[in-house]
Amino acid sequence: MLHIRFKRHPAPDGGRVFRSGLLSAATVAAAVVLAVLVNLLVGAIPARYTQFDLSAGGLYTLGDTSRQVAGSLEEDLTIYYLCETGAEDRIITRLLDQYAAAGPHIRWEQIDPAVYPTFASRYGAENAASGSLILDTGDASTVLDAAGLYVYDYASYYETGAYDVRFDGEGQITSAIYRLTSGQASRAYYTTNHSEAALSDTLTQALEAQNIETAPLSLLSGGIPEDCALLIVNCPASDFAGADGVVDETALLQEYLAGGGKLLLMTDAYYDTPNLDEVMAGLGLARVDGLVVEGDPDHSLYGYSYYLLPDYAQPSVSTALDGITSSVPVLVQMAQGIRITPTDGVTAEPLLTTSGSAYSKAASYEMTTTEREGGDLDGPFDLAVYAQAEDTGAEVIWIGSSNMDNEANYPSVPGNCDFLVGCAASLTGQSSDILIDSKALEADLLTIPAGVVAPLGLTFLLVIPAGLLIAGAVVTIRRRRR
Repeated sequence: MLHIRFKRHPAPDGGRVFRSGLLSAATVAAAVVLAVLVNLLVGAIPARYTQFDLSAGGLYTLGDTSRQVAGSLEEDLTIYYLCETGAEDRIITRLLDQYAAAGPHIRWEQIDPAVYPTFASRYGAENAASGSLILDTGDASTVLDAAGLYVYDYASYYETGAYDVRFDGEGQITSAIYRLTSGQASRAYYTTNHSEAALSDTLTQALEAQNIETAPLSLLSGGIPEDCALLIVNCPASDFAGADGVVDETALLQEYLAGGGKLLLMTDAYYDTPNLDEVMAGLGLARVDGLVVEGDPDHSLYGYSYYLLPDYAQPSVSTALDGITSSVPVLVQMAQGIRITPTDGVTAEPLLTTSGSAYSKAASYEMTTTEREGGDLDGPFDLAVYAQAEDTGAEVIWIGSSNMDNEANYPSVPGNCDFLVGCAASLTGQSSDILIDSKALEADLLTIPAGVVAPLGLTFLLVIPAGLLIAGAVVTIRRRRR
């Protein structure tokens, strides 16, 4: 019988290849596991530490006011983002991540209308467009329509054929959170039966964002309501009636202030209101005769010396300037100074002041020149003042201009709206305003003066290419000589 034996020969490399392959596989597996663990760890870190906002307008970064509002919440709030899966707006989702990271009581959730078609109807938002937001605290809710999250400016459309789009999502969300969580809205009434100037839409919307609702009021219809947290008198063209009138409006105003009322008053030097002025005199405030003209060109707009750019004062009692950026200018047109007379039981201080070079034209609207003349009063002057009656708690802010609330000025001088909202917020007992500017979606275009275009063109088209060619030729010649 034939027996065949197979002899086992050891591997020529002693098994090193197998062990090396096993080690490589283990290393790859360990690297994969480590990568997964690192991703899980990074995913658990708040987004504000792992994501960086490189956008020109800071689209993905919450401002200080928004972080303060979100971080101070003491009740849970859920933001529902109505959007189909796959059609999310990256700007909005990143912003919602920032809100969730800013406060432990805020969370957000995406709701696909195609999957949950009746969800929005729970909040009365059956017709809400895709991209809308619903904010819900459990006890109250509000809907932010998608169209309101972006602001379209067509001011230059007919000249350039283009329009500007800005993102207003942060301002809308923060103001909505504030309204939902700051309690019942304050009610501000603005008088209407003295040919007062109407409040602008921009101002009323800004006040609503501050949780201050506005409503018209005729003093002929029954006096000042009990729920009036703030009375606004915006440039009356006729005086408040006295005891000889059908309704003693002056007595109504005095009674309101005697009960601790709050008044925001704007007047114009063109109109005489002796009865209203008498009420203000009880708080140590009076008009300065004439119109203020600024002698310092740095405190006036484009050389118009009666378009004043006043300085912010530093009040110690009033909170009207809290939260207002002092670098944002305020424009006060055709203004009249307000004089503060020390009065027992009254604390008064300025909010806006002119430079020391200002003077008041005694001729007022009849002046024929803005140059200083005999009889003109020397400055500086207070253009907006605050006064508080210590015994009653009444508070008044008096602004000596009728153009503070001017819709046409707000695009270029937003500081006026900020100032007025700050005044209203302080008078209604709120600490600061929550006005947040919309953010540009794109960086501003680089504008190059015409005189610089030609030198720049020659530099990039001729000088730099020629320099590179010469440098290359020198390097090549040196290498060949070696």
